[in-house]
Amino acid sequence: MTISGLIPAVHTPLNASGELNLGVVEQQAQRCVETECGGVYVAGTTGECHSLSPDERLTLFQRWGEVVKGTSLSLICHVGDNSMPVAKALAAASQAAGADAIASMAPCFFRPDSVDGLLPYLKEISSAASETPFYFYDIPVMTHVEVSMIELLERAKTEFPNLAGLKFTNGNLMDLQTLLRIDPERYNILFGFDEMLSAAWLYGVRGAVGSTYNHFAKLYNAIGAAVEAGEDSRVQELQNLSVNIIRAFQKPGFAAASKEAMAFFDVDCGTVRSPLQPLSDPQRTELRQSLESLGAMDWA
Repeated sequence: MTISGLIPAVHTPLNASGELNLGVVEQQAQRCVETECGGVYVAGTTGECHSLSPDERLTLFQRWGEVVKGTSLSLICHVGDNSMPVAKALAAASQAAGADAIASMAPCFFRPDSVDGLLPYLKEISSAASETPFYFYDIPVMTHVEVSMIELLERAKTEFPNLAGLKFTNGNLMDLQTLLRIDPERYNILFGFDEMLSAAWLYGVRGAVGSTYNHFAKLYNAIGAAVEAGEDSRVQELQNLSVNIIRAFQKPGFAAASKEAMAFFDVDCGTVRSPLQPLSDPQRTELRQSLESLGAMDWA
């Protein structure tokens, strides 16, 4: 299957004691369905993957598998880890949970410095879930692994048949255009920067994973529709609103603000785990007021 549309990178819900709050998952999924999203991306950066234990991630995958079954949502489970045994165990658990795809970012401690180092790492993880399409999650701003995605896709044609595509959280729009032309019948490129969605859509991207799709999927669906209709001024207007929303989240700290703002939409995902810091009451109030003054809440 080709995964397409908006794919919210969902938050990992925690209760007041800092433990998984699995009861919220159904609410998260329902919001995604109601706002016409195409799927969910579980336990990625937005989901605080490296702040969770392997058991917590496994439990999260199982719960999401149960909740999305029978819905229109695709399920992508992020299984990347600095420990290969952990990553492989999570990959196998994701396949058992019914994931439509698995994904992995590069390890961020001992880091591969070339495609020669990256390919064997990805192939070994994928071997634990060989029946499930595999996406590489390219996010160099976090992993500091900067290798050619063009080379990766070209070599994977023969060296890694299970590679289905990329989650391309990378601002190199020149490379993006080339990636979209490499075997488009096989490779699916999911774009990862909400604030640049209009450019990616113009180039031909038709699937995107992002944090603010949890809150404002209606806005981003409208951006895609305006691009396809050739309504340039409307595209600029809506994408500028997206940028201003993201700046409002960035002011107190994007990760915490993005997560805690879910409560504004009656989906309380709790707070973040250390070393991330929660918002103060004044910061939370200021964030809501900023979103209201921007007119963002009209897109909720």
